[in-house]
Amino acid sequence: MKILHIVEDFSLESGGVRTVVKALNSELISNGYDSLILSEKKEKEDDVVVVKGRDLPWKYSKNWSRTLLDIHKSKPIDCIHIHGVWMYPQFIASKFAIEHKIPFVLSPHGMYEPWLWKQGGLKKKLYFNLLAKKKFSKSAVLHAITKSEKENLQHLFADSTVQEIPNLIKTRQVGFEDKLEKKTSEKYLLFIGRLDPIKGIDVFIKAFSQLSSNEFTLKIAGAFNSYKNELESYVKECNLDKGKVEFLGFVKEKTVLIENAFIVVTPSHSEVIGMVNLEAAILKTPVISTHQTGLDPGWNSNGGMLVNPTVSEVTAALKTALSWTVLERNEYGNTLSDFVTKKYSWEHRLLDWVHLYENLKDG
Repeated sequence: MKILHIVEDFSLESGGVRTVVKALNSELISNGYDSLILSEKKEKEDDVVVVKGRDLPWKYSKNWSRTLLDIHKSKPIDCIHIHGVWMYPQFIASKFAIEHKIPFVLSPHGMYEPWLWKQGGLKKKLYFNLLAKKKFSKSAVLHAITKSEKENLQHLFADSTVQEIPNLIKTRQVGFEDKLEKKTSEKYLLFIGRLDPIKGIDVFIKAFSQLSSNEFTLKIAGAFNSYKNELESYVKECNLDKGKVEFLGFVKEKTVLIENAFIVVTPSHSEVIGMVNLEAAILKTPVISTHQTGLDPGWNSNGGMLVNPTVSEVTAALKTALSWTVLERNEYGNTLSDFVTKKYSWEHRLLDWVHLYENLKDG
């Protein structure tokens, strides 16, 4: 079975979508599927078919149609799996699939979540209603990562089939080759991800400032952008001493950074199971996240904490975590790792994807 994944950007800058698609593609290949990725951007080491883009608005390029046709002619595509929703690559892939009678799966990766419509709302609504909805409603399956995303997609596409499969992680190896030296004496709390208002980093900074005379520092890892300036202003407004908050920039090799954190905090306003939550859990580092990330409620009783992304709730969770001894912290980390292995590992959930694709072939 030949499965083609459409990803507008497969470079490291694309963040979680790259991680998810890379793992899915790898697992499919390992299990005998002819799976490949088509994208405009990639890293040097990636085995990806590249479309030559032109940096135009909407990521428009006639080369997408040409490349899709070339791939289909070389060996017929059995399924097109489209990742993302807002750019030309997803639109033209759905159009191509419909015209060539190829079933396609659409994974919005949380991009239709209600919180995200607030940014560029009118433009998004016009594009969705005038162009995207007509094409995407013809998908064989809409893929939701969380229960809340499934409900939202069922509301947007009332007549479509929606199937929920969470983001998954490999338990045997997280997938990062680190050359960093362990610094076990350093005590820090960690945020790792994109610097963006949706991530609730400002909430984390403000909550951190409420902790009285703590010996921990706060590390923020994520590629620098214009939002960094706003975050730095929050640090100043909170009167945090110099050195208490450290902006690390983009971190490619992050395993040791996560392992040595006392806790990882991801106070997102909206997300669909951010991969850093699973990566930290597998590495046995406790995680404070939010109900809005779509994580299973069992996270709360299995070594992690789920709160709402407010300063008061994040502060309370931080105070609880910082009261742990190292032994207690390690016990919580072990418990959370076991929970994620059962709920979110490829070893336990690969068949969910196999059944989805096989049903398309048979149907």
